[in-house]
This record gives sequence, C-alpha cells and structure tokens, in this order.
Amino acid sequence: MNDNLYIVIVDDDPAHIALIKRALKKCNLAKNIISFHSGQQVLDFVYGNGEFNTQARPQQILILLDINMPGLNGIEVLKKLKNELTSQTIPVIMLTTSDDPTEIDTCLQLGCNAYLVKPIEQKSFADTIHRLKPSLTLTQTPHTIP
Repeated sequence: MNDNLYIVIVDDDPAHIALIKRALKKCNLAKNIISFHSGQQVLDFVYGNGEFNTQARPQQILILLDINMPGLNGIEVLKKLKNELTSQTIPVIMLTTSDDPTEIDTCLQLGCNAYLVKPIEQKSFADTIHRLKPSLTLTQTPHTIP
C-alpha cells in the first residue's frame, strides 16, 4: 500500500472502528489510519475547517464511511464530498450494516467507489481493499462489492 495514503474511518461505533483497524493491520494496510466518530469531523478534516484549519490535508485519502450516524449521516457526507470539486476524487467506500437496495443504489448514484455490508470477514475486507488498491487515488466508476 502507498505510504502516503491515509485511510480515514468514519463510524460512530468505537467497536466497529476497532474491528476495521484490526482488519487493516492484519492486511498490512495500517500505516496511516485516522478515525472520526461523526460526519462533520471528517468534513472538517477534508476541508481544513474547525480544529483542522491549520493542518494540511494529506494528498491521498481513502474514506471508509458508515451510513447510520447521528448528525450528518454517511449519505449526506458522501453527497457533500462528491459535489465539491476539491473532494470529488477522494475514494469513498461505504462500510455499513445496511443492505437496503435503495440505500445501496443511492450511494452508488452519488459516486461512492464501493459499498460493503458489515460485518464482513477480515479476508473479504482485505481482498476488497487490495482490489481497489490500483485505483485508490483515481476517480473510478462506482461498484458494489458482494
């Protein structure tokens, strides 16, 4: 994995964050991991607002985004990221407990790069990240990972 890539986990459940981090570590993908508990926090990070106004944003970011969060939910965050010129090429993987076809379709139409339903096995998660690896810093056609 690219040493300059930052993997950003956005989930309001600390247990889910811990599981995702553990899976990333087992796949040797744990070099630069940042986690946030809200949609607003990740938007502040990406756009350099609030507590991040003096920090430069990493050049390469992959966002693992939960949908069901209080405040700004994952769909609202995805919509904002994909509608802003400065953030629309950031790859976003929806990583959520919902397998609602309408929600999946909405996320894909908004431009997510992949949609994974939790819980997922660590091997499946690692395979998904590795399949996306060649295009993590490029805009790509969205797809769903079974």
